[in-house]
Amino acid sequence: MLRVARISDRTGRYYLMDPASELDAASVGAGLRGPREPRGGRWLGSAAAGLGLVGRVDADAFAAVLSGRHPSGRHRLRLRETAVSGYDLTFAAAKSVSVLFALGGPFAAAAARAAHDEAVDAAMGYVSARAATVRCTPAGGQVDGRVAMPVDGLVAAAFAHGVSRALDPHLHTHVVVANLARGSDGRWRAIDGRGLYAHAKAAGALYDAALRHGISARLGLEWIPRAGRSWELSAVSPFLAAALSARRAEILADLAMHSRASGSGPAFASRRARRVSWAATREPKGQTPTPGELRRRWASIARDAGCSPELPLGGRVLREGHASVDEHRFAAAVSEVADRGVTRRDALGAWAASLEVGAPAEDVERCVDMLADWGAGTGVAERLLAPAAVVPPPHLLRVLGPRPAAPRALGLWESAASAVARYRARWDVRDRWRVLGADTPAELRALPARRLADHLATTRKIDDVLAGLGRPREPLRDRGLELSRGLG
Repeated sequence: MLRVARISDRTGRYYLMDPASELDAASVGAGLRGPREPRGGRWLGSAAAGLGLVGRVDADAFAAVLSGRHPSGRHRLRLRETAVSGYDLTFAAAKSVSVLFALGGPFAAAAARAAHDEAVDAAMGYVSARAATVRCTPAGGQVDGRVAMPVDGLVAAAFAHGVSRALDPHLHTHVVVANLARGSDGRWRAIDGRGLYAHAKAAGALYDAALRHGISARLGLEWIPRAGRSWELSAVSPFLAAALSARRAEILADLAMHSRASGSGPAFASRRARRVSWAATREPKGQTPTPGELRRRWASIARDAGCSPELPLGGRVLREGHASVDEHRFAAAVSEVADRGVTRRDALGAWAASLEVGAPAEDVERCVDMLADWGAGTGVAERLLAPAAVVPPPHLLRVLGPRPAAPRALGLWESAASAVARYRARWDVRDRWRVLGADTPAELRALPARRLADHLATTRKIDDVLAGLGRPREPLRDRGLELSRGLG
């Protein structure tokens, strides 16, 4: 999950002095056997590296870039002052991942933290390349005719935390992006924040997919769907996750209290209402206990909830073969934006959220680029397509099955889909369910010789692709395939 918020503080003290940043996230799950992590975070982004900002965040350099200045503080990079000093992009792991990190033992905690960090880096790579832009006026243009220009990277600092304000397990990272980026013309300007908000859902889904992939690859654990199109680890009991969610309980209680008058209930609260309840119940951070004290606290809560404080991590071995998209979830997500059209970020968010065991971020992006011609738009200037351009018709899913999540396998699937589309166009087949429009002996015998030969060639193409995907053909799914072979 990703939440984006504007910040106005130009010192960065909130992040540098946060008590939770003293905790090494891996050592929390291990029970504090090593030293505490020093306060501060790590620099992130290619533009930060270009300014010489690498490794641990320096307070003076952090304050300088938040003020639009060079890290040395000697001169300004962004000429215009802005009320917004930066953006806080908060990447939060699924609750079950936070519980795994807290109670799964040293190996599981290290795996969860590594997967989380990799997922944050991957999602920020997407934000830098696709969401972040600066607005500029073309040569000879008017001020109100400003256009979005891609940037050559971001100046950002990442601060990883392992606990919430209510001292629950909460693995999350604040990525503070300075309101400062260099366009392709070499000039530094303020970031067009619209792109960050527009791409937040897609970047969050990409982070989640990369996190699931990282944990599954390291620990072999399975995932199960939850409400709101989220995924949680099956190894973590929902009762245990709820017992360790005091912060969420506070927000829901506040929502329930203020929604009685309307009779709607917290489940139907708007995003704004949830945000208000989040702010109203947000207590100042106090002294954070040591990781050892936290783990003992969490183990006690688990026992009080009737759960074992030690997680059973002997999950089943992941299914062999190519992972596939949950086409129902994908279509449902796309349908939410069908009225205005589908952008690349919409398709990417839907694709990432529809992968049970996730996928590397680069695979998700490559697959989405194979779905349609999206053009070169970035930020909010992305091309709009009809939902039918990215949602496969029923006849293709019936004969080929769901689309694979790996780019090479998806290429095979698409080759068969293209062969079917060409056949249907040549012979004007309009049936939504029968892939080749003829699947009974009588229908096949009535076909002209040219179409029958075409039918057989397309059938063989489908069979070859199914074999390449490791998917056995099921004659009952489309009897025409078997019948055409017999007649051929």
